[in-house]
Amino acid sequence: MVRMMNAAKKGIFYGIGVGPGDPDLLTVKAAKVLDACDMVITPVKKMGSTSVAFEIVKSHISDLSKVIEMNFPMISLSQEREALQKQWQENADEIEVLLNQGKDVAFITLGDPMVFSTYSYVMEYLLKRDIEVITLSGVPSFCNLGAQLNIPLTQGEESLGIVAMTQPIEEIRAILDAHQNIVVMKISANNAWMAEELEARGLEKSFVLVSNIGMETQQVVRDIEVLKGKIPYLSTLLIKKNYPLQ
Repeated sequence: MVRMMNAAKKGIFYGIGVGPGDPDLLTVKAAKVLDACDMVITPVKKMGSTSVAFEIVKSHISDLSKVIEMNFPMISLSQEREALQKQWQENADEIEVLLNQGKDVAFITLGDPMVFSTYSYVMEYLLKRDIEVITLSGVPSFCNLGAQLNIPLTQGEESLGIVAMTQPIEEIRAILDAHQNIVVMKISANNAWMAEELEARGLEKSFVLVSNIGMETQQVVRDIEVLKGKIPYLSTLLIKKNYPLQ
């Protein structure tokens, strides 16, 4: 009699939000999963470069030999979509090989995995391949900004708009028009334009900029002239039309 072998059990793919910068903001569940997983993937803009996400979690991983880098180029999605999609698919293929070996794999990402995260694109590829995916929330930078500075992001019947500075200008202006409170992610992509736009709208005293939040190099800026200059890549802008920020 021929005995049929059960198919090898696939590993689980975990997407883990590591928060904005402070290692103590990593959730208890995320810390447990990171230490238990067979492999931990840290995305980097080029191989061998520094990973902020890894620096946040490394104290929570007892065996650092299971950490591997994976290349995710920092290029414009609108201008280089085809190249990015090719890279995402190649990365998903590599991850699937590990999962098919029965290994549980964690993918770390700054902030929350569902807010402007590269993880979400890889997740979508793997969900189509009958892979079990578990996503663990992290603290987004703008939530930590509000908490650190004791500034409510939204109150009562106010609305909150979230936009990336990499989006088309007309879309950004529409968000600025529509909401009382606006979070601008990836602000360093065109912060000088935003400074001029705030001045044109009479909102030059209605914003706060926080860079490298939760890190030793954290900076808080309320000066419109500083917003016009060079700012760190990891910066988040909060605009509040009806709340005193200065």
